[in-house]
Amino acid sequence: MTGHSASADLGRGFRLPGRRGTRIKLDRHRRSPDPSDRYGIGDWMQSRPRPWAIDLFCGAGGLSWGLEEAGFSVIAAADSDPVATETHAHNIECLTWTGDLADPSRFIAQLDEWGIQSVDLLTGGPPCQPFSNAGISKIGDLVRRGIRSVRDERADLWRSFFGIVDHLRPKAMLFENVPDFARVQGGALLITLMDELKARDYGVHVEMLEAWRYRVPQHRKRLFVVGIAEHSEFHWPEPIGRPPTVGQAIGDLPVIPADHREELQEYDGPPTTVLGRLLRRRMGRGETRFVRDHVTRAVRPDDAAIYRSLSQGGTYLDVPEHERRYRSDIFNDRYLRQSLQGLSRTITAHIAKDGYWYIHPTQDRTLSVREAARIQTFPDRFRFAGHPSNRYRQIGNAVPPLLATAIGTSVRGALEGVSSAERVVKDASTRRADFRRDLDAWFSLNRREFPWRDRDLSPWQILLVEMCLHRTRAEQVGKVASEVLSLGKTPDTFLDNRRRANALLKSLGLHWRAENLVSAAEFIRDRMDGRVPDSWHGLVAIPGVGDYIASAVLCFAFDRPSVLMDTNTQRIARRTLGGGRNWPTWRLRLSLSEMAGPKGPDTSWNQALLDLGALVCKANAPKCGDCPVRRHCVTGMSQ
Repeated sequence: MTGHSASADLGRGFRLPGRRGTRIKLDRHRRSPDPSDRYGIGDWMQSRPRPWAIDLFCGAGGLSWGLEEAGFSVIAAADSDPVATETHAHNIECLTWTGDLADPSRFIAQLDEWGIQSVDLLTGGPPCQPFSNAGISKIGDLVRRGIRSVRDERADLWRSFFGIVDHLRPKAMLFENVPDFARVQGGALLITLMDELKARDYGVHVEMLEAWRYRVPQHRKRLFVVGIAEHSEFHWPEPIGRPPTVGQAIGDLPVIPADHREELQEYDGPPTTVLGRLLRRRMGRGETRFVRDHVTRAVRPDDAAIYRSLSQGGTYLDVPEHERRYRSDIFNDRYLRQSLQGLSRTITAHIAKDGYWYIHPTQDRTLSVREAARIQTFPDRFRFAGHPSNRYRQIGNAVPPLLATAIGTSVRGALEGVSSAERVVKDASTRRADFRRDLDAWFSLNRREFPWRDRDLSPWQILLVEMCLHRTRAEQVGKVASEVLSLGKTPDTFLDNRRRANALLKSLGLHWRAENLVSAAEFIRDRMDGRVPDSWHGLVAIPGVGDYIASAVLCFAFDRPSVLMDTNTQRIARRTLGGGRNWPTWRLRLSLSEMAGPKGPDTSWNQALLDLGALVCKANAPKCGDCPVRRHCVTGMSQ
C-alpha cells in the first residue's frame, strides 16, 4: 500500500467533533492604573522605578515579563491582537493599548494623552511571518498564483519603531525577530534597520541567540538588534549553565488524557528541578495547590495509534509503514515525540493548528497549553486569555521570558555606564573607508568591460543578464550578451524571439536556463503588467529568481544599495576578516555592507568586488601579492 492510499484509507471516519474549549477572560492587572484617569496615571508613573520600557508588538507579554524580571518597568505596551493584549494587561502592571501600529501616530497620541514623554528602552518584534523561510515561500507561491499582492504590508511594520523612537528619543532600542530577518530582501532590510539606528547616533549590536543557552528547553534561535545611545558599552549575555530539558520543565505536571478541558487541576508537587521551582515560584495565595491552563486537544484514533508506536525522540520515519497517513519522503518530520532528556522543537504559533510536532514524551497526546507555556518558560502564575487555540498561538508567538530576562539584563547594564566604545566605533569607520578607497582605486584601472555595464538597460534586460550569469562565467555570457539583449528588450519581444534566443543560450549550457527565462518573461507579462518589480519580495516571486539575482537587480536596475552574496563575495569576506570560515551568511553580509563604507554597497562597489574575486581573490590560486586591499586582509597579511 502506498503512502497516499494509506492516508486516504486511514483518514476516513476519524473526523473529530468541533469543540473549542473554554474562553478564558482576564481582568486588568490589579496595580495597573485606569487608562482613562490621567491624574491616576501620573501618580502611578511616579511610583514606577526607572529604567522605563515600552514594548511594541507585545503579544502576550513574554518580552515584557522578562524585562520586568531584569529590573525594567514596562510602563506601556501595544499590539493589534485584542486577546493577546488582554493577556498582557492581566499579567503586566502597565498601560496596554490595542490598535494597528502600521501608522504609529495613533499610539504616539495615546502616549501623549497618558503623559509619557520619555522612556529608557523601546523594544519589540513585528510579526515574523513575512520574514520566515516558510512565510517567504508561501507569499511567493501566492503571488505566482495571483492570489495576493507582491507587497506585504506587515513587512514594513518594523518602520513603526522609528516614528516612536523619534518622538521619545529612548536611550536604547531592542529589536527581535526570526533569524530569517537577517537574510530577507538579500539582507537589505537588516542593514537598513541598522543604518536607521546609526543615523540617530545609536551604537548598533547584532547577534543570533540560542534560547537553550539561557535556560529555555527548546531549539529556538532569535535575532536581536540592540541600539545604545552614546555608544555605551554593551555585552551580550553569557550562557547560563547546562542545556535544560523538557523533563525538567514539565515533569512535575499532573498526568492527563487527550481532550482534557478542566481549567483547574490539583498540583501534587513540589517540583524537583531548578527550572521547575523557578516556574512555580511566587504563586499567589491559594494557588500553590493548583495548576491552570493544563488543557489538551482531542486526538484522532489513527493519530493515537501512531503516538503509541513512537518512542521518545521518534519521528514520522519511525512510524510503521501500515500506519502512515502521509508520504514519508515528503512528510518525514510530520510527527515528533518530545524527549524528557532533550530539548523541545521550537514552539511556534503553528502549535495552535495541530500538535504533531509536540507529542508528549510519555503520554499519548500532544502538549497541553501549560506544558507549551512552560517550555517557553512562562511561569505558572502567568495566565492566558482566549480559547485554547488562541492561547497556544500566543505562546508560540512569544519571546521566551527567560531569554528576555537575559538580554534585558545586558541592556540594563549598558544603560548604567558609558565607556570608550565611541572611539572604537570611529576607528572601525576609518578602517572601512580605507578599504573602500583602495578597492575603488584598483577598480578604476582594472575593471572588466562587458556589454551590460555602463549601458542604458531596462530593468527587464538587467534581470535577463543576471539570469544568464547565474552559475556561468561572465566572459562566456559576454560572447552572446549583445545579441540576447537586442532580442529581448522587453518580456514580449523576448517571447516573440524565444527560438533565436534559446539557440544562443544553449551555448551557455544548463538547459533549464532558457526555460526559466521564458517562465520569467511570461510571469512578468501576465502577472506584473510587463513591469519588473522594484521590491525584493516581488523579484523572488518570479520563477527562477533567488536572493542573489533579486539583490543584483535592485542594485543595478533600481540603484538600491544591496549586498550581493555569491561564492566570490563570501570568499572575499571570509579571507579579509579571518576566522570567518564558519560564519553564517547573514554575518558575512553585514561585514560586506560595513566594508562598503558610507556610500554603501552601490553599483561600483559590487562590480569592483565581483572583479576582485574573479581576477585576484580567486578560489584556488589567490594573487595576494597583487591584491589592492591586502593591507586590510587578515589572510593576505599572513601570506
